Amino acid sequence: MRTFVLRLLNEIWGGNLEPRLDKMIVICEKLCNIRYNSDVDKEETVVGFDNEIEILLDQLTGTSTKQFQIISITGMAGLGKTTLARTLYNHELVKYMFDFRAWTCVSQAYIKKDLLLGILSSFIDDFTDDFYKMSEHELGEKLYRKLKCRKYFVVLDDIWDCRVWEDLKMYFPDDKTGSRVLFTSRDIDPSLHVRSAKPAHVLRLRTEVESWGIFEKKVFRMGICPGGLEDIGRVISSKCQGLPLAIVIAAGLLKNKLSVTWWEQIAASLRSFMVSDPTQYIDSLALSYNHMPPPLRPCFLFLGAFPEDYEVPVTKLIWLWIAQGFIHETGSRMLEDVAGDSLMDLIKRSLLMTSRIKADGQVKTCRIHDLLRDLCLRKAEEERFLANNYRYGMVSSMLCFPLDLGKFLQEGRSISVNLYKFLRILDVESILISLFPLEAVQMVNLRYLAIQAHDGSPHASISNLVNLQMLVIASRKNIVVPKTIWNMLNLRHLYIKSGENIMEDPCFLQVTGNDGPNALASFQTLSQVSPRSCHNIFSRTPNLRKLGFCGPLISSIGDLEFPNLGSLVHLQKLKLLDTFAYPNATRSCNPIMFPEKLKKLTLSNTGMDWKEMWSFAWLPNLEVLKLKFQACVGERWETRDVEFRKLKVLKLQDLDIKQWVCSRDNFPRLQRLVVRRCLELDSIPTSFGRIFTLEVIEINGCSLSAYNSAVGIEKEQEREGNSFLKVHAKENDLCNYLIHDGITPEDYNARLKRKRLQI
Repeated sequence: MRTFVLRLLNEIWGGNLEPRLDKMIVICEKLCNIRYNSDVDKEETVVGFDNEIEILLDQLTGTSTKQFQIISITGMAGLGKTTLARTLYNHELVKYMFDFRAWTCVSQAYIKKDLLLGILSSFIDDFTDDFYKMSEHELGEKLYRKLKCRKYFVVLDDIWDCRVWEDLKMYFPDDKTGSRVLFTSRDIDPSLHVRSAKPAHVLRLRTEVESWGIFEKKVFRMGICPGGLEDIGRVISSKCQGLPLAIVIAAGLLKNKLSVTWWEQIAASLRSFMVSDPTQYIDSLALSYNHMPPPLRPCFLFLGAFPEDYEVPVTKLIWLWIAQGFIHETGSRMLEDVAGDSLMDLIKRSLLMTSRIKADGQVKTCRIHDLLRDLCLRKAEEERFLANNYRYGMVSSMLCFPLDLGKFLQEGRSISVNLYKFLRILDVESILISLFPLEAVQMVNLRYLAIQAHDGSPHASISNLVNLQMLVIASRKNIVVPKTIWNMLNLRHLYIKSGENIMEDPCFLQVTGNDGPNALASFQTLSQVSPRSCHNIFSRTPNLRKLGFCGPLISSIGDLEFPNLGSLVHLQKLKLLDTFAYPNATRSCNPIMFPEKLKKLTLSNTGMDWKEMWSFAWLPNLEVLKLKFQACVGERWETRDVEFRKLKVLKLQDLDIKQWVCSRDNFPRLQRLVVRRCLELDSIPTSFGRIFTLEVIEINGCSLSAYNSAVGIEKEQEREGNSFLKVHAKENDLCNYLIHDGITPEDYNARLKRKRLQI
């Protein structure tokens, strides 16, 4: 590409333009890094797969046979099997041709129930906790009924043993609809063991040209390498010998570092290696570990604690890093911010992959490649990392740490606390127990404690855990947080997952300073607490960043009200879930009631008149606004001259709005619009297409006319030359019902309404 551009410019302007072109490329790279300041790749790099994609697409979508078929992609680790499968899975033709699509990772040690849950969760929107209570037989029966007489496409990623298909095949009906199942595997050819499987498609190593294409795309946002770096870059690329994973990791070492000296150093360090045996090239993958800053190494090694292919919630990972003492203070910055930088550094180095992205573009979950996990485990053993006794285990298909303690708690057996006196992490959130475990409050070295109980109310002796930093509670009953919690000066996060929970009155003198008695200077998260129990606590939490109220939030005269948040000058995220049923449309409060730094606001069941939305436009730093179930009531939202100046994400979910009238001036910086289960909404305003910053319209579970209007906006923008705006929709909730069942739009909307009433 660079050579072509240079030749073209020389023909036009003459002279030696190479130095100037290189300078232009470097400047453009810097500008791109400023404009797109995230290191999260929006999509995986696919180079050299054109032929494979064409062949496999024909096998998946061809109409020559309606027989059920199994298609497989095989090849050694790091060749890009999952990347290719994901490209096929998200291909527009595949989305169009199949009624249902599902994806699940199998791995070496699979659990049948988890696989069934993974498949079902791919195409069931209202996937509640009730599914996890079902038996394997009940889940299998539900899957079979869902797929019966439908055309489906299911990906089983990372299969190690064909016996997994023997366990699952009874739940996949063959109704001659052209359904397909796709396997990815390192060295298994399903056609040798499964009757309905076609011969495996074996991936090859990339050619030098293809390898260079991958390298350029991963290192440079523009995909063009400056001439001064091209020769040494090609040496680095060739030493990877066509293995995409090795190319990606090498690129991670070079990204944003355009120094010839640095590139030459990497080229000298990166030995050429044989790729026929993974053990022979893991040393070369370890090059990225050797060049890693020492503070980052334990964060990377800790990723080996999780099972293969496990999607790790980013917030949890950051908290665990802090609890283990891997993150150190940098100036006045919060540990969580420093940990967030470490996470992005690992992603930038291509050592960590993003799995799911939040609506605001932040990483929600991440995972590590199998080969890099092997590297973690090997390095952990070499360096005696955490005494090599830090891995999560499975109890009845539930993840917990440590494994033996999880088993004891599940079985109700007594625990010898002395054995765990140095334990920093107790994570049994996935195991349901009856009461908050009293034994835990004797493990005084705990930093991270996560439990799930029928009654999760902590005992007053919770204050014995003077070192505790994170307390995560999932409880079937509303809980009472004892006032002794205010003696836990190291507590950073109290995350209660559900319910309307009470904070006991602290009953102590007013604090005048942020460092006074009982002030929790590091306390940042408090969720799902009743506003009635929070009037006297916020002077003790000067650095609170995330707050969630659940309880009565509407006054007797119909105004939104909550405790005074004036002291929370660092609050960035606020959730308001009202439990008081007011008979009429309610009013908002004065915008001055909200902290100035607030960036994210979620309203649920507040029953507010749409006209009250003006008050939130006055929040100077609001970037994310989520309006959920009955947050606003009324058939029409007319934004008029209201301007949400900094709003980037707007989400409407389970609302009864019918008409929406707005202009692009109302949301001048909007990047993402999400509309879910707004059954009465007739259309998305066409003015959204004229918002220059808008990247995505996501619509799910809405009327057919609303869906068509969103698609119309996308097509109109394409005609005008704007290819950046994309419409995302779950096709299973849209036209497939109409195509295959002959359902009218009216029946379709009624069906969606019944579905929402069941949630």
